[in-house]
Amino acid sequence: MVIDFLQSLANASWHLFLAMSPYLLLGFLFAGILYAFIPANLVARYMGGESIGSVIRASSAGIPLPLCSCGVLPVAASARKSGAGKAPTLSFLITTPVTGVDSIIATAGLLGIVFTIARIIVSFILGIIAGIISIFSSGKNPALENIACVCDNCDLPVPGKGFGAKVRKATFYIFSELPESLFGSILIGILVGGLITVLVPEHLINDYVGTGLIGIIMAVLIGIPLYVCATGSIPIAVVLMLKGFSPGAALAFLIAGPATNMVAITTVRKILGNRFLFIYLLTILAGAILFGLLFDLLPFSYNLKPAMIAHNISHHSLIYQLSAFMLVFIFGFGKIRALIKERKFKEMEKIKDNKNVILLNVPDMTCSHCEQVIKNALTKLDFVESVAIDLKNKKVSVSTKPVFDIKRIIDALNSIGYSAVPIKK
Repeated sequence: MVIDFLQSLANASWHLFLAMSPYLLLGFLFAGILYAFIPANLVARYMGGESIGSVIRASSAGIPLPLCSCGVLPVAASARKSGAGKAPTLSFLITTPVTGVDSIIATAGLLGIVFTIARIIVSFILGIIAGIISIFSSGKNPALENIACVCDNCDLPVPGKGFGAKVRKATFYIFSELPESLFGSILIGILVGGLITVLVPEHLINDYVGTGLIGIIMAVLIGIPLYVCATGSIPIAVVLMLKGFSPGAALAFLIAGPATNMVAITTVRKILGNRFLFIYLLTILAGAILFGLLFDLLPFSYNLKPAMIAHNISHHSLIYQLSAFMLVFIFGFGKIRALIKERKFKEMEKIKDNKNVILLNVPDMTCSHCEQVIKNALTKLDFVESVAIDLKNKKVSVSTKPVFDIKRIIDALNSIGYSAVPIKK
């Protein structure tokens, strides 16, 4: 019985993955182009000031950027440090993780153009609403606090010199950094979608939940604790609709799920303070429910045909098959690269008693952006030979020349917003 369940789960998850694959590949391509060709200071430039205009610009800038709810945090923090206003920063934090060019393309492929437009419009409006409330709410703006990734380097990348350098940067992002960042979230989304497909009876939602306000609230409550990116939430939304949830409930899930998680909540509090955190949560939750209800009231017969078509033809089309295997290769390459980095760290950790190897605990590391920024900062020190990072356990191993200064290492990390504590030998 267990084997039958696992086989059913594997089949359901694989079909969801097949349905998403060509759109994910296309989204990865556009994400890499945006990542490599957008100037580093563009976001901060458009988010200056505390005006309605800056709020609108911040929400507009966040729509195409391929940043999940974790990846958006260092960009927002860096923009804030560079002079971005608090209200536009909050707008950016709401709009960006809900959309993204990769998610937009995947949503269009699985749920149709109407659903895609609704998702973009709702995220844009919620970002503006939160920003305007922030502008007109009372209270003084607290000072910016240091958090993970608060640094000038942890922003959108500085384009390389020449077209070739930008192409190499985009290629690295598509085949390495982006798969490493999204692998866990997309895998969770596909597995959760598979579980719902296998475990939830077809009649359960219609019999006990319904398609009104209760269904929308339940979809939002499902989305809040899940740590899924905008793209990873799509297969779950598809399956929720297949099981009887209304389109409005699926839209509410796609808004609340990617925009909220515990890392985002604690980081928003550190960047902007408690008042802005309250506005952030209230806007997302109330907005997701309200626009979910409005979406169900639209005067047209919206159905699940796009999603059902993609769900059913995916395992018959050669394009879907080839796209899926290509994605497996990309994710596998990213995973192998992560394992190599983990092995390198363990090898350096074994020789930590060597006087030229320093092991540090860096609790503020949260993502691949942090890893890259820390490496860039430490390798600039003239006595540092190599750096290995264990992101999972939040440790950094630094191999140095015979003459080194551990205080300079710690100061270098502190200067970019990371606390570091040497691990005693």
